[in-house]
Amino acid sequence: MIRDAAWLFLELLVLFVGVSFALTLLRRRLGDDRLRTLMGSSPLRAALRGIAIGFITPFCTYSAIPVLVSFRQAGVSPAGYVAFIVAAPVLDPVLFGALAIIVGFPAAAIYLGVAFVAALALAMLAEKADLERFMKPLGTMGTSGGPDSGIMSAPWRGIRREWRPALRSSRALLRTMLPLLVVGVGIGMAITSFLPAETVARVPGLSGDAAIPAAAAVGTLFYINTEIFIPIADALRSSGIGIGAVAALTIAGAGANIPEFVILSRLTTRRILAVFGGYVFVVAMGGGALVQLFVA
Repeated sequence: MIRDAAWLFLELLVLFVGVSFALTLLRRRLGDDRLRTLMGSSPLRAALRGIAIGFITPFCTYSAIPVLVSFRQAGVSPAGYVAFIVAAPVLDPVLFGALAIIVGFPAAAIYLGVAFVAALALAMLAEKADLERFMKPLGTMGTSGGPDSGIMSAPWRGIRREWRPALRSSRALLRTMLPLLVVGVGIGMAITSFLPAETVARVPGLSGDAAIPAAAAVGTLFYINTEIFIPIADALRSSGIGIGAVAALTIAGAGANIPEFVILSRLTTRRILAVFGGYVFVVAMGGGALVQLFVA
């Protein structure tokens, strides 16, 4: 467990710094005004482009955090950054492919459709509610004499002069988020170790009439990625668990989980996290019910 946690933590650190570094350079090259324009002039366009970016980028929740921070620093609308942070872990093509193999393409297609509609709806609700009012101030997050410390509007000076400030900026962001990353990874690994796939399959309720809500509730405990999802889904199907419950667990686990809440607590309030968790739980139950109704 310790060795696996160490490798996972190292991988996340590299991804976190790498993504933050690349985004800082991108903001410097394009400028925040152009980045906002590229994300879309209307909330709907921003939401759709946020979902598209989340779909094509292989980002887990942890590596998506620098994108969320950069979007907020650039002034991207809430619809854009909410759509991205919701879609990035859920609308994963690899996860979709694994789900298609385990429970069949029709069920996977329903999962994809539900996840897309849920991300779009939540993004539009966030825009309507002016979510930025409820987000915690970024302050000096990600600043260490780099581009975010007041020279973002200065002319681009070329990669040879920009990469060092960008690297300092990404390391400053890492220092800000590092304690929460440690806690998040620790919680995720502990849950995975103490609740292996075989144990999850024997959770009371997963095989009864309340299988779908039970699966949605269990999913919120897990940080679901492809490596974790495949053995759990296989164990559930081998134990006779319905495909609706598998879909519900996948949506809940990929969309909202305890490690993710730990990280996001640095950026938003507990009230918003509670609303987000409840929303994902309802969507997971709805998606599982649709899969069970039309495919099983």
